[in-house]
Amino acid sequence: MKPIALPLLSAALLSGCGATQTTPSPVPETNKEIVQTEIVQTKKVEKTVKQVAKLSSQSADKTVYILMDIPFRSDNHVADNIENECTELGHQFSNSVLKYAKKQKLSLKAVDQLPANGKVLKLSIDDVYSAGNAFIGHRKSASITASYLVDGEMLATTEKTRNSGGGFFGGFKGSCSVLAHTVNTLGNDVAKWLKQQTN
Repeated sequence: MKPIALPLLSAALLSGCGATQTTPSPVPETNKEIVQTEIVQTKKVEKTVKQVAKLSSQSADKTVYILMDIPFRSDNHVADNIENECTELGHQFSNSVLKYAKKQKLSLKAVDQLPANGKVLKLSIDDVYSAGNAFIGHRKSASITASYLVDGEMLATTEKTRNSGGGFFGGFKGSCSVLAHTVNTLGNDVAKWLKQQTN
């Protein structure tokens, strides 16, 4: 009995040593879920960064929009003959504001229609007085209103008037030329005023 039991015990021990090499159990795929979560979070952060950058660029945009042709105010006190004859007055006023705004280092852009949002300089010609002529001397004046708006909200407004007797060689100028001189000077006034509002 003893000699038989010894070989069996040895065999059992040897088979037991071989059984220590077990197959590893499968690990749950948690890494995949973590990676997917990180991708989603990264995309959210990128979207937020883009939105902030867009808002920053909008607020940093210093362009102010004005009309190419400044209109007469609807309830103006302008004589019909001036409106009918001095048809370039609105363009001349707009061009003057653009010219002097450049000297003030302002970024202005003339458009056909003012945008609802952004920075806007709303102008109107309210009153034009035209007396005299080239022979007896000119007595002209123009009054305007300027309003500065940001995203539809009015931040400041002003009214300005300029008079002119025609300047040099006034005796050789027509009424519309003298009135063009008044709106040219008003363009300088408006540009200086706008500079104060945007500082």
